[in-house]
Amino acid sequence: MEREKSNLTVKRPDQHYLGQVVKVNIISGKQIQIADCCVLEDDWLVALGRRQPRSLTLHRCRLGGQAVTDQGLKRLFQHCGDVLQELNVTSCSGPGLAGDKILLHAGALCSRLTAVDLSWSGATDVGVLALIQGVSGLQGLSVNGCQVTDKAIEALVKKHGNSLHKIEVFGCLALTTRSVGSLALQCPHLRTLNIGRVPKVSEACLVRSLENLREGTALNVAGLKMVRDQIVHLIVTQCPKLDSLVLSSCFQVTDLSLVEISTHLRTLRYLDVSGCRQVTNAGIHALARRCHQLKYLDLSSTGISKRGVCSLANYCHISLECVKLSFCKNVTLDVVKKLCKNCRRLKILHLYGCTITSDLCKIKEAYGRVQVFHDMSALTC
Repeated sequence: MEREKSNLTVKRPDQHYLGQVVKVNIISGKQIQIADCCVLEDDWLVALGRRQPRSLTLHRCRLGGQAVTDQGLKRLFQHCGDVLQELNVTSCSGPGLAGDKILLHAGALCSRLTAVDLSWSGATDVGVLALIQGVSGLQGLSVNGCQVTDKAIEALVKKHGNSLHKIEVFGCLALTTRSVGSLALQCPHLRTLNIGRVPKVSEACLVRSLENLREGTALNVAGLKMVRDQIVHLIVTQCPKLDSLVLSSCFQVTDLSLVEISTHLRTLRYLDVSGCRQVTNAGIHALARRCHQLKYLDLSSTGISKRGVCSLANYCHISLECVKLSFCKNVTLDVVKKLCKNCRRLKILHLYGCTITSDLCKIKEAYGRVQVFHDMSALTC
């Protein structure tokens, strides 16, 4: 009898191993995940397609030349057919895995796709429009860093607005308030909205979006210049169900915002305020006293010191799993030790740019469960 989950090594037709481990969930539905691979080619993709996965992920695959061709992609998606429901091809490089090529074939051959992530694939309106037209009920689309315009987003909302739960357009520089404003207004079931680093979003557009995002659970407004304490107040009061909030590089955000978050979003699990230099120990203390479900916290390049880290160690010790303190210059070895000691679930700690490099081995010896990242190296502590 097959186990529910197994690690399989997929062979090429000539039976030579490629040495790539593929995770497949056999009972509840097949899932194929491939990362950091540089040996993909047509025959292997076709072999994967014959497994008819429900979910296919290619992440950071780097291909040179014509190892993957249009014909290979077409055969892959022909075999997947209407079984394929989730497709993720992210941060891949090489002409064979260009975003538009993938979307053109997937849109034509896999009509039951519900979740697609082509972030950082170079996809344009051509591919996105083909996907929109080809599938019947899209629930999630992530095109972060892609070259999409208002035309594609407006078409998406027009056809799939009632089914969309998630839309991510981080860093899509050509988008304007015309299309971004329609996302929350015309997608009544939207739960995840990522409009970080979309510079043409206006304050009025953001405010209107927040008014229609009361059921939202994840919001990313990183790098939007108009985001300040008053806007954060609107976010936390208009979107009370948020469990993930990204305010990275919102330079006008201060400790007042963290007080607002701690008051209205006590069940928050994921918070990123990296680059918000006006966030200090006072804000972190307020957050730590009330938000006891925080798992991920990015405080890189903020104004916190050892007092703020002490607050985390004292009050968030039950939940924290990942903490990023990179370029926080006043963080000491003693307080990092206290954080590792108290936070029993802590797995990842970022300390890039901190001044305690020479003493990190002491943390490694004492706390073997925590992986500490510091200046281009990863130490298993």
